[in-house]
Amino acid sequence: MKSKLAIVIILSGWLLAISYLFNNYLKYRDQIFSQIFSTSQGYDFFFNILIAAIPFITTVIGYLMNERAKLLEGYKESEEKYRDFYQNAPDGYHSIGPDSTILEANDKWLRMLGYKRDEVVGKIKLTGLLTDDGLKSFSDTFSEFKQKGFIENIEYDLKRKDGTTLPVLINDTALYDKDGNFLKSRTIVRDITEMKNKEKKLVESRSAFLNMLRDLDLSYRELKGLYESLIISFVNAIDAKSPWTKGHADRVTHYAMAIAKELGLKEKDMDTLRTAALLHDIGKIGTYEVILDKPERLTIEELDLVKMHPVKGEEILRPISQLKEILSVIRSHHERIDGEGYPDGLKGDEIPFLARIIAVADAFDSMMSDRPYKSKLMEEDAIAELKRCSGTQFDPEIVEAFSRAIVKL
Repeated sequence: MKSKLAIVIILSGWLLAISYLFNNYLKYRDQIFSQIFSTSQGYDFFFNILIAAIPFITTVIGYLMNERAKLLEGYKESEEKYRDFYQNAPDGYHSIGPDSTILEANDKWLRMLGYKRDEVVGKIKLTGLLTDDGLKSFSDTFSEFKQKGFIENIEYDLKRKDGTTLPVLINDTALYDKDGNFLKSRTIVRDITEMKNKEKKLVESRSAFLNMLRDLDLSYRELKGLYESLIISFVNAIDAKSPWTKGHADRVTHYAMAIAKELGLKEKDMDTLRTAALLHDIGKIGTYEVILDKPERLTIEELDLVKMHPVKGEEILRPISQLKEILSVIRSHHERIDGEGYPDGLKGDEIPFLARIIAVADAFDSMMSDRPYKSKLMEEDAIAELKRCSGTQFDPEIVEAFSRAIVKL
């Protein structure tokens, strides 16, 4: 029992009852029970019953007081844990009122922006920390936020105390009074400087590459030789990213063409498939080698960067008008039949047919090749894995065609 007051109350009740009984014992001796429970004097009888009940009453009261003390202690511990988590969270937190005045901010937020608490809380409006672009975005979204009650993934640049800017990602939820009036926000403020820097490098790399491609956007019929040489250069550029994937594009093309022949595709579709298979991983030019060659499991952020390569591949090739037919194939070669693929979550017949062919060829070659994070499989094991995933990850018709074609290679 934790409450000293509860202990005192319980002991007091028992001591009172025992003292009363002892006093009556000394007074009446052998007649004590007949005297206590005598009903001849109604007032004395009920008084005796009350005295006898006091220990039980005080025990119940003490128990309830002790439970209350434990609840209060638990609440205090929970509050301390919440405050510790709030102040030392990996992201910044703030609350703003209806006029955007900052009502609360945690330590992480203060460190991010270089302020002390007494310089901010109740004294600065969030709008005063926004750039012109951020202020416009805030004006466009704040009214909607107060009505809807939440807003997600809004990007601002906040001005630090030293005048520099900090790119952040904002996620808000709203608190209201009993009449439904907006009281304040609860806002997560995430520093996305690193993400922006990586994005900038990717954009710069893409822009540099696109500038080169624009200079080479010549007539397909007149410069077919250059066109084919350019594709080979792209393949070589992809191979140069990592020694682990050297020759991957050529092998995937070889398997894809074997599937196409087995399915009886038209010559025009086979030409399109050949080009798409050679260039299916062109988007990896924008992916860091340290990620492609990493032997350990990728982090969520690294995996998200890798998953960008189908979209980046489409963007890289879009300026070349002669390659417009393969753009959707490049973008969709990591989609799955069950809709669990990326980048668009397409499923079944929503996925371009040629992309479904490349998906099978790509997966087979990956399983048949050593990687920093895995050893290659035997051919029969790789084929068995394709069949196991037939109907979920891969098109069953294409898996079956590949199973027939592989024995002829």
